[in-house]
Amino acid sequence: MSDPAVKHSIRTVAQQTGLSPHVIRAWEKRYQTVRPARSEGRQRLYSAADIERLTLLRRATEAGFSIGTIASLSVDSLRSLLSGSDRGFASVEHSREFSPVGGGIGVPFVVGSAPAAEETLGFLEGAFQAVLRTDAAGLEGLLERASVAMGQMRLLAELIVPLVERIGDGWLRGEVKVSQEHVATSVLRTFLGNIARPIALHPRAPVMVVTTPSGQVHELGAIIVAAASTGLGWRVVYGGACLPAEEIAGMATEQGAKAVGLSVVHPTGDPSLALELKLLRRLLPASTRILVGGRASAAYRSEIESIGAVLVGGLDDLRDQLNRLRGESAHGSHGPLGRG
Repeated sequence: MSDPAVKHSIRTVAQQTGLSPHVIRAWEKRYQTVRPARSEGRQRLYSAADIERLTLLRRATEAGFSIGTIASLSVDSLRSLLSGSDRGFASVEHSREFSPVGGGIGVPFVVGSAPAAEETLGFLEGAFQAVLRTDAAGLEGLLERASVAMGQMRLLAELIVPLVERIGDGWLRGEVKVSQEHVATSVLRTFLGNIARPIALHPRAPVMVVTTPSGQVHELGAIIVAAASTGLGWRVVYGGACLPAEEIAGMATEQGAKAVGLSVVHPTGDPSLALELKLLRRLLPASTRILVGGRASAAYRSEIESIGAVLVGGLDDLRDQLNRLRGESAHGSHGPLGRG
């Protein structure tokens, strides 16, 4: 075994782990995978434990797991994860959509073995109880375990979305305190933010701006959309919550966005939202599509459809719409999703 007191340069670590120095530094900066010491000259110095951890993370990502969902796992958890993967615990499914210029891109989706309905409900109930206890660490740990068992897209659809809806319902009924909602939002924002920040995307990946329009202050729905869209191979530019139409349009135009995704959660009767949507459509390039989803979005169906935007019914519908838009971009078609 290596002497734990010996420190290694990043070049040595790259040779021993099979990771490039760029990836090692990126993982360290984005996900805090390791915390190397520093020499007097500020050079990174890694321990044997750091090398083991990075090696396990490389093997796990090669097995199909997203670095954003496994970066904080312990070494023992990573070993167990890889043991399960070796037994067929997880598989990697690849999309076969076209890139914006027609070249095929295989976009990986981490798909865990389908947990029983009872297990999924157990994750949901456990997460909600952690919220009621204001137990941030407990919620974080449960989300990590669920991400391993369920895979990224199933995690979003079967745990994160129902949990956010349950927290929202509880908040409206007074069963969830404001402080509990804030803690849960903070944990989910960090967790989903890690999922939504891949190390690398295809250089010609289409760009999507994700935000909530002015008056919509609840941003978890937008973060879910950002995470899901990233998993579908889009380069997501996240604008946060409550942006006026002028800022959304400016961001989308500057980034050359193919799509703008808006999350509308609460309230359901805001008369200013229709004006914001109309203004946004006027300010955006004709080729930029607007996708609107969220719990309150159906209440604005007529306003959404009047500007030629798309009302998105859920994550499955989001996937279909984005895949369709990629295909249309590849073939230069504008189809019925255009402005009308």
